[in-house]
Parts: sequence; structure tokens; C-alpha cells
Amino acid sequence: MKVLITGAGGMLGKAVTSCMESREHQVKGLPKEVLDVTNYAQVLETLSAERPEIVIHGAAYTKVDQAESEPELAYLINAYGTENIAIACSKLGIQMLYVSTDYVFDGEQNRPYQPWDQTRPLSIYGKSKLAGERAVQQHLRQYYIVRTSWLYGPHGRNFVDTIRQMATEGKPLRVVSDQFGSPTCTLTLSETIADLIATGRWGIYHGTDGGVTNWFEFAREITRDLKVSVTPIETKDMPRPATRPKYSVLDKTTLIHTLGREVVPWQESLSMYLDLKHARQPV
Repeated sequence: MKVLITGAGGMLGKAVTSCMESREHQVKGLPKEVLDVTNYAQVLETLSAERPEIVIHGAAYTKVDQAESEPELAYLINAYGTENIAIACSKLGIQMLYVSTDYVFDGEQNRPYQPWDQTRPLSIYGKSKLAGERAVQQHLRQYYIVRTSWLYGPHGRNFVDTIRQMATEGKPLRVVSDQFGSPTCTLTLSETIADLIATGRWGIYHGTDGGVTNWFEFAREITRDLKVSVTPIETKDMPRPATRPKYSVLDKTTLIHTLGREVVPWQESLSMYLDLKHARQPV
């Protein structure tokens, strides 16, 4: 396929670009410096010139806490920018895949969320991403929405690298233990996205690595080989500007049936990522 990827300079964008190229698709990866998704004229001109079969829309505002103090920017990128892509795709007959988030849910039902469950975001970030979802659904028929969670991977700041760095520097590790979800590596998510596109079955999907954990247990697994102490705390002991859902586990049954395979357990993805990071470190 001929594939165009927005936000190709970001952590997920780089992973998806590499994955799609490895499958011999014709890939055009556009970082934000090249394609400003908030500029509709530029978006339409670029898509008209490139004429991809599908746009994988990875460009996003992802600063969850900072979004609370700059909601206009979060909505400009995540809502208006996404709508620009959706309208241009509609005009040109191009499919679209939009990457969304578990933060569109409030985390109050204490069971894994199905794709069709009621959304109720608690933060500006979650609300702006949900607005992007609605823009895609409003303007397109041929679309994929893939909600994911707790992303980490090469080529970007993330929880795994931060915890490893703090541990090696001997800094105290105090991590919340009352927020539950599914850590997801960009490398495995990219494979999921590529496999999903290959099915041609549009719709809303939940795409995370398998299993459930909390941030504290995740941090313990990240530092298991470092023999450091991690202290569990409650969310109220570490107040932050944006409210996070307490239980944002995403049910992947629909995805599994569509792909015809299970998803990779989060522990396996983490081990793969840490091995990769270790292999890349200079001796």
C-alpha cells in the first residue's frame, strides 16, 4: 500500500514508519516540521500530491498535565488537526487510521472497557482526543480508530526510560499503585496497526499489549535487574494537574478476533524493549 504517516518524527510515528517500511509498503513519513496538521490548506495540498491509500494519523499533543494549562493548543492539534486530516481524506477518498487513548474513559467501571462503552474523559487531553475520534467518525466511513495506553518505546521520552534513569542515579522511586492499565510498547503496537490495516475491517479497536498491572508493579518490573527499592503510593500522595482514570484497561476481544491472533503480554514487550536498549548502549 501507499501509506502516509503524520507525526512521523514522534515516538509512535517513528516505530510505525519503520514497521510499515519493513513490510515493503510505500511509506511517506511526515514529521510535524514538514506537515502542520492544523493548517488545512497544507494538509489538503499534501494529501492531494501524495495520494496515499491510507493516512496513519500519529500527530498529536500528548503532554497530559500541560494540556490542563493550555487547552486551546491541545484541542487545536488533537481535535481541529485531526478533523483537517479527516476532511481531506473524505474529499480524496483516502482511508484513515487515528490513534486514540484509554483516557477517553473515566476508569470508574472497574472492568475492561469495550470499544462501544460510554466515553467520559476526565482530562483536557482525553477530551481533545475524544473530539478527534468524533471528527473522524463524522467525516469518514472508511476509518480505523485504535485506542491504546501507557505507551513507551525508542525515540521518545517515556516512563520506562525515566524509571531506569532514576534507578541508576540512585534517586528514590515512589510510584502510584492505584491506577491500573496495560503498558504498551510502540514496537508491538506498530505490528498491531500494520496487521489491522491488512484486514481491511474498519472500526474502533482497543490495541494494547496483553495483561493488566499498575504503575508501581510496572516500575518494579522495569527495575527488576537493578535491585532497587520502589515504594508504592496512592494517587492522592502525588497530585498532578490532570486527573487520570483509576482503571483504564481496554478489552481487546474485538481486535483479537479481527487479527486472528493474541496480543503480546506486556511483560514480554518490556523485556524485548529493555534487551533492545541494552544492546544499543555503548560498551
